[in-house]
Amino acid sequence: MLNAATWCRLTRMAEQVRYSPVSTKREDAVSVFCKPESDTKYAIGVDGATGKGEDYTSIQVWSRRLPFEQVAWFRSKTISTVAGSAVMVNLAKWYNNALLVIETRFPGNAYQDNAIETYRYQNLYRKEDRLDTAPGVSAKFGICTTEADKRLMVNETMRLLYAPDGSQMVFHDPVTIEEFCNFVYIEDKGKVGAAPGSHDDTVMATMLAMRGCVLNPQKPRPKREKVTVDEHTAHMQYLLKKDFERVAGGQKSRLVRV
Repeated sequence: MLNAATWCRLTRMAEQVRYSPVSTKREDAVSVFCKPESDTKYAIGVDGATGKGEDYTSIQVWSRRLPFEQVAWFRSKTISTVAGSAVMVNLAKWYNNALLVIETRFPGNAYQDNAIETYRYQNLYRKEDRLDTAPGVSAKFGICTTEADKRLMVNETMRLLYAPDGSQMVFHDPVTIEEFCNFVYIEDKGKVGAAPGSHDDTVMATMLAMRGCVLNPQKPRPKREKVTVDEHTAHMQYLLKKDFERVAGGQKSRLVRV
């Protein structure tokens, strides 16, 4: 699914992230890469599992500000749908009442039901009917992914990864990157999915989050203009810096008379 250039770029990114301090920062079982910002919207993709088999529950939190950035992540093979729903909703509330995009095919329907019935959570994704003669929004919450839906999400994610002005997705988690590298077209089955021996839960949760991110994405933050100073000011700043270092080391200041 990934071309050679993108695969190499993601692999290099995985190596950088693997040794980055941010990837080791954990709060309970949730990996937090960036805390919520008050002026930023977020989307959360949820690929649920029962907690009793070999599949993982994966919850991906992404910023909806371009370029889209992975800000938090949760993954568990043993968590129940009840406990997993609590993690999901708590993350959504913390990240400014994020848009929840839940895969509702069993057992994901339990996550959707808990969000509505138990937590009365309101910011839930509803599928758009784009190909209908009268385009509108479905009355049903979440996405019950068919092969056609999966292909649309794959194409949508690929457009973001291969954007002409550079990738519009910023990854922080090495497991997510690794699963993207092992997400391939399975020829004998005629569909995309995880390579033999691999998982695709983090990929699916990420693509679900992208479905929410592309709905009214926020503009990038304006870049700060570089401040230039004249040679004399730069020299004085250098002298002050060195003098502060000298004082911090227990020596007398050469610039300040006492």
